[in-house]
Amino acid sequence: MRTVIIGSGNWGITLAGLVNPQRPILLWAQNSEFARIAQKDLVHVAGTSTRKITVEPAFVSALTPDDIVVLVVPSSQIAPVSEQLRTKSKPPYPTIVTASKGLERATFRTMSQVISAIIPEATVAVLSGPTIAREIAEGQPAKAVIGCEDVHTLLKLAKALSSERFHLDMTRDKVDVELCAAMKGVFAVGAGVVTERRMGCNYMGLMLTFGLREIAEIARFLGISTAHVFGVAGMGDLVATCFSPDSRNYQLGQLLARGVPLQQALTEVRMVVEGAMTAAAVSEMAALRLRVPLFSAIAGIVENPDEAAFKRFEQTLLEYPGNG
Repeated sequence: MRTVIIGSGNWGITLAGLVNPQRPILLWAQNSEFARIAQKDLVHVAGTSTRKITVEPAFVSALTPDDIVVLVVPSSQIAPVSEQLRTKSKPPYPTIVTASKGLERATFRTMSQVISAIIPEATVAVLSGPTIAREIAEGQPAKAVIGCEDVHTLLKLAKALSSERFHLDMTRDKVDVELCAAMKGVFAVGAGVVTERRMGCNYMGLMLTFGLREIAEIARFLGISTAHVFGVAGMGDLVATCFSPDSRNYQLGQLLARGVPLQQALTEVRMVVEGAMTAAAVSEMAALRLRVPLFSAIAGIVENPDEAAFKRFEQTLLEYPGNG
């Protein structure tokens, strides 16, 4: 009956101090060196001093069916980690929760769909919402969404993961939640551009408005309900990410607007930026006659951040088609 968090980055460490402490908490790092670093970093995270958190390299301990495994790794690592989960444990598998945001570029699959394809016997849930790690690490409360088709599992997860500072809404529409989470990262890149180029609040308002419209458009294109687009996982996460200088996607947009090449900018951010990868995936969707001009403009900045790309971004906002 443990909560096992795989991933010792900022969000993984913060979650260790946030989830319900009534279950034993394990924080799994990539290797012994990362485990040592995570152990030191835990000291600076609110809530960790009053609970027992075991930090160790991933898969040192055997998993049990009663465990809840929370994946807090980059989207590019979801498939490899899922393969490890499949080979290093056996049915019945523990419940798996993905807190990773993004789309698989080649297939447009969400992270839960990637996991389910690798471990079809496992119950998979998603955790998403406006959760800026630094604010929570400093003691601020947070609200997010937990999504799973199975109601019994949903109730179990809400009880196991929620705490006095961490409130969870529940939904059975997990793919809807994931889609919103993936899409908003692209607009956070745009928000960084708006800020760095001193385009002002008027432009930011336009970007958020048309950004939500395009997220809803993609949801309809994929045959998914748009209800969550305007909820915590959609608009809530979008606004938080677009106005937080701690957002990696926001930071990437700022660096690109300063003329920093993409690969150098990704290195300077020092963490994986999901918005850059999602922008590429959505750009490919646009080739399927999907009308998402703002997505395409931001993807153009990510691919080639020259002055022409920035002008196209500004012009797209001003000339965006619609009735207001």
